[in-house]
Amino acid sequence: MTPASPHLLDLYRLAVQHPLAEVAFIEHVWAHYYGEQSVPLLLREDFAGTCAVAAAWVASDPDRQAIAIELDEPTAQWAAEQFTDPDLHIVNDDVMAVDEPAVEVTLALNFSVLIYHEREALLSYLRHSCGCLEPGGLLIMDLFGGSSLAKPSVQRRRVDPDEGAFVSFDYLWEQRGLNERTGRIECLIHFELDTGGRLNDAFVYDWRLWRPEEVIELASEAGFVEAGLWWAPPGSGGRFAPIAEAPDEENWVGYVVMRAPD
Repeated sequence: MTPASPHLLDLYRLAVQHPLAEVAFIEHVWAHYYGEQSVPLLLREDFAGTCAVAAAWVASDPDRQAIAIELDEPTAQWAAEQFTDPDLHIVNDDVMAVDEPAVEVTLALNFSVLIYHEREALLSYLRHSCGCLEPGGLLIMDLFGGSSLAKPSVQRRRVDPDEGAFVSFDYLWEQRGLNERTGRIECLIHFELDTGGRLNDAFVYDWRLWRPEEVIELASEAGFVEAGLWWAPPGSGGRFAPIAEAPDEENWVGYVVMRAPD
């Protein structure tokens, strides 16, 4: 990537992803279930995209390995060129076609499971994920919601070189309104570069918003023995903890954590 021609995936990684924070969260959740002395080593990142979280995982401990699964071949190839650690295994395939090795933790981040519009499709993914975990393993996915989604909106955030960018740019997250009946929502990412030009519709998502309660119910049906929502309340410094039900907020992002049978 050069300042004149940034790669879209690099822009996405810089604007959207926080790999070190995700690794810290995984460790926090694992310690919640298994104590500080237990350390997970093998991670699977589904819908891996840039594979940045899996790369951060293997970099965090010399004994750790990760499998990053990405369906799109050019994206998987780009990630393989960025991250060359031999403990990171990038697989260009459908997540539903990969069932080994069994892992301690599987991630489905960046709202990836929202690609599943139908109940049976999401249930099939959860069943598959449960079967790919070691006894007591964890599946962690993120969701978002809030009352503000009923109206179209655009949120803008500045990304500067002190965040690792080669060139300053604006990241724009657009939501084109929610179909309250179906839960379907269209979301888009645009970029505006200081070097000139606007990259419209750099990433386009056709998603179905799932309520945490729906996912938790499906998790039980899929074979998980425990599932719950993790939320970082205002004033917590971004520290997530389990909560009983989804918050009543205009905008919220949370994780659903599911535990496989021992």
